[in-house]
Amino acid sequence: MRILLLPHRPRRNLVILRAGDQSLHPQWIADADRNFDLMVSYYGQLPDRHRDTCDLYETRRGPKWPCLGELLDEHPHLVDQYDAIWLPDDDLAVDTATLVRMFDLFHAHRLQLAQPALTRDSYFTFDTLLQQPGYVLRHMGFVEVMAPLFSREALRRCRESFHFSRIGWGLDFVWPGLIDNPDRRAIAVLDATPVHHTRPVRGGDLYKNHPDADPKEDERRVLARYGRQAARYTAKYEFFGGLCERPPSLLARAWLALRALNAQRRWRRHRWQAVR
Repeated sequence: MRILLLPHRPRRNLVILRAGDQSLHPQWIADADRNFDLMVSYYGQLPDRHRDTCDLYETRRGPKWPCLGELLDEHPHLVDQYDAIWLPDDDLAVDTATLVRMFDLFHAHRLQLAQPALTRDSYFTFDTLLQQPGYVLRHMGFVEVMAPLFSREALRRCRESFHFSRIGWGLDFVWPGLIDNPDRRAIAVLDATPVHHTRPVRGGDLYKNHPDADPKEDERRVLARYGRQAARYTAKYEFFGGLCERPPSLLARAWLALRALNAQRRWRRHRWQAVR
């Protein structure tokens, strides 16, 4: 379906949401004073579902990441006219003001790739992405496919990868190797603007609608294509410093350092076993 046009001049930022019938996105735009446009790409079967709760709308069946790749290939102007593009899942609870601040922090710190931290009561896969007390943001080596935020240039570099993982597994380990990040300050987890992940991991529509998909095979294939096997073991624990509201405790700093050290050890052990 063709995309319905904006009724206003585009804002600086864009949210593109693959939305099912129970999407939580109406709360994201409850406040009209926002710095982002919302596009819904609806994958359900109810006619005109969500059409009245977004600025741009289309319908498209299929899994999240290949469909986003198709959408962006068909409409490259969506990237050209925005400075930042957020590609979240539809089960995130967050208010408008938090998202406005998320985009503001992203631009203020000249980030290329980021994500909001997850609230401590969220369903999660990686505990390093949970909100850390005292931090505004942490420069990391990894953000998750659940809610990545791209600069225009980073999305141009990464969007081809969307076609190579049906379920999305492995993409989050690939993206950091595709963007320009020489000083390790271009990627961050934004602790000051957390979102609440409300549904169990692997419990949403994606896995129900595509029971034949093989996530591990997706990950193996995309990591092999981009040569990012080592990232599977280390990236989610890489910490390169952060911006703090107050100095983190010695225990918090030691915890982050220990996680990174253990990740390096696991990767060396895996590599040694592979050689044998």
